[in-house]
Amino acid sequence: MEQEKYRVSFLTVNQTFNLNVACRAIAGFGVGTFHVGSSLTRPDYHDVDLRCIMHDGEFDAMFVDENDPKLKFLNVAISEWIANRTGLPIDFQFQRMTDANEKFKGRRNGVGH
Repeated sequence: MEQEKYRVSFLTVNQTFNLNVACRAIAGFGVGTFHVGSSLTRPDYHDVDLRCIMHDGEFDAMFVDENDPKLKFLNVAISEWIANRTGLPIDFQFQRMTDANEKFKGRRNGVGH
């Protein structure tokens, strides 16, 4: 029986390159931006999930909470900006580090470096 090849994600090499280049523009925020979600594990992914994980204090200084209109605006604006530069459907979100580590246990691949 042939062993299945390990895949880092279901993005092409060109898509991954373009995603890294686009994410360099937001490299100054938080601990880093990470590619997460279904596009890492399934060929039939709906969108490419990106999470910028921020130290709790940094997040709290910028946003009131997860429902802050400023947070929602920035998430959508950055999603659209990266989507326009990569041609990929993007779901970008800022996340508090504690929340990200407690709620989301899946794989993370750093992007934008």
